[in-house]
Amino acid sequence: MKIKLFIGIFCLLSFISLNAYELNGDLKLQWTGYKTEDKVGVSGTFKEIKLKIKKNDNFVDFLKSANVKINTLSLDSGLDVRNKSMVNTLFSLKSSEKITASITKVDEKAHTLNMKLTMNKVTKSVPMKYMIKDGKVMAKGEIDILNYKMSDSFAKFAKECFDLHKGKTFSEVTVAFELPFKK
Repeated sequence: MKIKLFIGIFCLLSFISLNAYELNGDLKLQWTGYKTEDKVGVSGTFKEIKLKIKKNDNFVDFLKSANVKINTLSLDSGLDVRNKSMVNTLFSLKSSEKITASITKVDEKAHTLNMKLTMNKVTKSVPMKYMIKDGKVMAKGEIDILNYKMSDSFAKFAKECFDLHKGKTFSEVTVAFELPFKK
C-alpha cells in the first residue's frame, strides 16, 4: 500500500513538473533614447546581460523569480562612436556601470507588471505593459534618466551630442524586453 501511494505521489509530482514554466532561449533587451524636436528614436541593447530565473509551476511566480544584471559598459547602439560617447558620458560614474532589474508585481488581467530597476544606486519601480506572443513575454515601459541621479552625466551627453541632436536630447528612455518561455 505504501509503495502504491509513493508511486502515485511521484507520478503526480512528475506530471506537475512537466507543466512548469521555464526559460526557452535568451532574454532580449532593448532601450530607445530620443533626439531632436521630432523625437527621433535611437535603439540599442547591452552585450553583457545575465539572467537568473527559476522554473515554476505558477506563471506569475516564474516571472517574479527573474533577476537581471547588466554591464552598462557593454552598451551596443550599433555604432561604435555612439557607444563610446554614451559610455563616457551617461555611464561614466563607477556607480552606473551596473544595472539590476527584477519583476516585483504582475497583473495578469491588466497585462501589466512592475519592474524594480536599480541604476546609479537608485531604485525605482517601472510600470510596464506586457503581452504574450509566440511563446514570449514582451514588455515595454519608460524611465527618465534624471530620476536616477544622472543629471550631470546626462548634461554631458546632451552637450556632446548637441549638434547631432539638433539641440534636443530627451531624458526619457523606452525600455523593452522579450523573455522566451515554455510550459
